[in-house]
Amino acid sequence: MNSLAPPRVAGSATRSLLRQVALPVGILVVVTVVDLATGTSTVFYPFLLLAPTLAAATAPPVAILVIGGVSLPLRYWLAANDGYLGPEYNDLFEVSTWMYVMATALAMYLSAARIRRERSLVAVSEVAVAAQRAILLPPSDNLGGLRLAVRYFAVAEEAELGGDLYIALDTPFGVRLIIGDVLGKGLGAVRTAAITIGAFREAAYDEPELSTVARRIDVSVTRNAPADRFVTALLAEVRPDRVAFAHRGHEEPVAIHADGSVHVLEPPDPGLPLGLGELEPEPPPVWVVPFHEGDLLLLMTDGFADARDATGGPYPLVERIRALFGEGRLGDADPVAAVERLGDDLMRHVGLLRLTDDALVLALARAADPPEPHRAP
Repeated sequence: MNSLAPPRVAGSATRSLLRQVALPVGILVVVTVVDLATGTSTVFYPFLLLAPTLAAATAPPVAILVIGGVSLPLRYWLAANDGYLGPEYNDLFEVSTWMYVMATALAMYLSAARIRRERSLVAVSEVAVAAQRAILLPPSDNLGGLRLAVRYFAVAEEAELGGDLYIALDTPFGVRLIIGDVLGKGLGAVRTAAITIGAFREAAYDEPELSTVARRIDVSVTRNAPADRFVTALLAEVRPDRVAFAHRGHEEPVAIHADGSVHVLEPPDPGLPLGLGELEPEPPPVWVVPFHEGDLLLLMTDGFADARDATGGPYPLVERIRALFGEGRLGDADPVAAVERLGDDLMRHVGLLRLTDDALVLALARAADPPEPHRAP
């Protein structure tokens, strides 16, 4: 198997080069055929200038040099065939030839600049993607008696990665998790997300009150994150038969109960985003909702609400959740199936368009108790 690796790499490189020069070579062929087919009544050889010029967008400088070198004798041949090499055309043809040479040289320069920029963007994007992947680690399938699943949709352009974040931890106070969205994009957003997750890791294991966990994260974001960044977040703590939430300016969670009912869990007292706690003298209290076996919780970032279809219509999140999971369509409360179904529905809504913001959905359900082992009488 390894012995076949070099030919595959070489073949791939060859195919890539052919794609890069396909357009300029096609122009050379088409112009030549049309010029010869129309005879001396028409002149098409000046259009050969398009070959090296357009090659700057796809081909490397060496390939442009080869294309330009092939085009020069081809110009002379076509000009002679059209009768444009007589004494009365010498000055005009010489000027056009020098313009052709300068255009080829300019195309080579632009190609080299394009390649340098592409390499720089690839390097920056790889760093940003590696940083974000270190933050968005896949959750454990079974964490403290919970089943969790996550689906993430990135709309990164170049290195403009978003700041969506999540993490779930099995702490002495139960399973605690956070889902959030940093204002802005790029490496600054990724850095702020890392600060938020780091603060949550520290506080979640030490603080018995979820509101205090949120307060400590708020202090850390205010102290360490860039001044123009804040984080909308939702903190959750799963307890026996219920779940407690601390709201910090984030999208409301949605509960799908085993009986088929769907409820948006609106906070009785919404809080400000993390990093803006100085504007809030007293943090809002934690609120608690029932959470039993067979129920499913969906936590989303605002990328779902910001998604638009071809007509500009927003994604009707709650309506689609009811259509997908309500009235007994939930099945066995499988978080993996839930995030896949909801994510596919979002993509169908967007269609050929792109998401305008990163989107993340986290689903959790109680794991079924394992069956009692059979004991022989």
